[in-house]
Amino acid sequence: MPRYRVNYGETFDFWGQGVGEVVPELRSRHLISDEDELSFMRRAAMEMCEWNGKNYYFQTRDALGLSMIENGLLEVID
Repeated sequence: MPRYRVNYGETFDFWGQGVGEVVPELRSRHLISDEDELSFMRRAAMEMCEWNGKNYYFQTRDALGLSMIENGLLEVID
């Protein structure tokens, strides 16, 4: 199972089966976590866009994770 590093606001590592596992990790650390997953991903994508001005896709967990990798907010470290 690969290990990932998130570099968004804070830096933290987590183990996941795929890039989409970043969504539950982010959600567990976010102040607002009572919304449904798609709403959370939409809001997170907007926040990330404001953070660095790049595009983020949020149709699926994997789409958001891959966008984060492409834009430097998520990396595979193991």
